[in-house]
Amino acid sequence: MISRVFQGIRVAFLAGILVVVPLGATIWVLTFVMGILESTVRLLPDGIQPEVLIGRPIPGLGILLTLTTVMLAGTLTRSFFGRRVIEFYEAMLGRVPIVSSVYQGVKQLTEALFSGSEGQFRQVVLVEWPRRGVYAIAFHTGEAFLSADDPDEELVNVFLPTTPNPTSGFYLMLPRSEIRPLDLTVEEAFKLIMSAGIVAPGRRVIETQEVQKLTHRDDGMVPLDDLHDK
Repeated sequence: MISRVFQGIRVAFLAGILVVVPLGATIWVLTFVMGILESTVRLLPDGIQPEVLIGRPIPGLGILLTLTTVMLAGTLTRSFFGRRVIEFYEAMLGRVPIVSSVYQGVKQLTEALFSGSEGQFRQVVLVEWPRRGVYAIAFHTGEAFLSADDPDEELVNVFLPTTPNPTSGFYLMLPRSEIRPLDLTVEEAFKLIMSAGIVAPGRRVIETQEVQKLTHRDDGMVPLDDLHDK
């Protein structure tokens, strides 16, 4: 009887953990981000701070100010004057060794995640990493700037993210024949990587092209589907 009670308590506690921890982590992250956005109101001159003008702070003003600034900046960059301003400060930053590297790295990563440019994550792919017969999720990011020894073998750029932090990883140049496009969206792939495979797609994922393409193994050539079925 007592063991059943303790078993029930244990099950209820674990069920509560599964509910409270994700919810608490989400609330903490949102609170942290909102706090950073709200603090931007302190960048205003002292003479126009809400405490000076109306005698008390205005909740949400910093968030509204940040969103408005981002939207205005986006609108400005689409104009002739805005583009010239960006070219000017990028040229200035380009003359500072360390700052230039940091700025360009962050800019390219941001463009890859949020824009529709050639540098975006074009497709989710499967690659053999870190050795033959072991597979990892990666992203095809473009065509490589190098040529392979074999003129008929085209190299492509691949970003291989790490788990559980997909913002870090490895930049690889692989022959196109060694990457296998998957029927996965970028969002699904990120969830899969960040959760270490726990949050998997609710369907069977197949290669979008050449499903029966052979994979190189030390013990011969094995169809990828055969590996899945084993």
